[in-house]
Amino acid sequence: MKRFKPHKIYLEKAAQGYAVTEHVLRTLPDVPVETVEDVRALQQNIRSRTDAIGEGKRDLLLAYDRGRSFKPFPESEDYLSCDYHTLHLAEGCDLECSYCILQAYLTNPMLTVYVNIEDALNRLQETLLLNPERFFRIGTGQLADSLSLDHLTGFSKILVPFFASQSNAVLELKTKSDGVDSLLNLDSKGKTIVSWSMNSLKIQSEEEHKCATLEERFVAAGKVIAAGYRTGFHFDPIIDYPGWEKDYSEILEKLFAEIPAVSVAWISLGCLRMMKGLKPIMQQRFPKSNLATAEWIRGMDGKLRYFKPRRIEIYRAMAAAIRRLAPEVPLYLCMESPEVWRRVFGAEPTREGICKMLDTAGKI
Repeated sequence: MKRFKPHKIYLEKAAQGYAVTEHVLRTLPDVPVETVEDVRALQQNIRSRTDAIGEGKRDLLLAYDRGRSFKPFPESEDYLSCDYHTLHLAEGCDLECSYCILQAYLTNPMLTVYVNIEDALNRLQETLLLNPERFFRIGTGQLADSLSLDHLTGFSKILVPFFASQSNAVLELKTKSDGVDSLLNLDSKGKTIVSWSMNSLKIQSEEEHKCATLEERFVAAGKVIAAGYRTGFHFDPIIDYPGWEKDYSEILEKLFAEIPAVSVAWISLGCLRMMKGLKPIMQQRFPKSNLATAEWIRGMDGKLRYFKPRRIEIYRAMAAAIRRLAPEVPLYLCMESPEVWRRVFGAEPTREGICKMLDTAGKI
């Protein structure tokens, strides 16, 4: 997989002098740097361009985070959630998946790294200390890929030791890259799980541009397992097309032929869904993709989704295949209603039950 290299670095004045800033600049000595005082004006300039999203992925903004870094994952009251938390250290993704929700979700068009990670971790430490009775599952992959920029930021060398020292938290690094080299000599003490978003070979090759191939992801997973990490796999979004079941079954067979089930902390399933504004963006930026032409209904959260009976059929088939190959691996649905859970698994869980299952998996 080719590593990202920006055409230009924009350096917010407030982000000067931080260790991450200096690391990025040392790593990219031949990339031009422009210092900016008004980040909003820069972002507005990018937003005014014809392909603002594409333009925003060409360059890198090193910015100062002003205290918004640690949050609960956004939830809808109509769908079961799992009390996940996110640590926002970056925004935007250098990879190019046609279905990526960030294209419609983010108002900031620029690929952005927040360099004052120590401030974010200090605030997180306070939260963990104030809530010793709670267990926190925390990810960095909501608004950015967790590892695709790690060769520039060095975040993993800071995050893994930090979480290794925490008694009531586990870190999930979710990625579509194979950039795991920085992890291999770190002792996570079981407190970091490295997860991959997975898909069928057809979807990976046609819709997940600039990402690691599935084979590269399997190789990377093998490396981190050998280094003492556990893994996770997220089949989200599962995409419905003629022959989907055979294609996804082949990937599941390969996964458990190469990855020991005991090394898998969890697997999630979620069907393709999109914000209303994403559909025209997909059609404009990826005209060769036909994903936006599927039959949609509007879900209870306002997102476009496959019809409920079809989603249930897909989940049942995926769950049956996974249970046949790895019956003990924790398996859950992403952003689905209690009814869908019941019709897929035969029982309707509570939010507390889902959290307990995943907290137990995270603590192993």
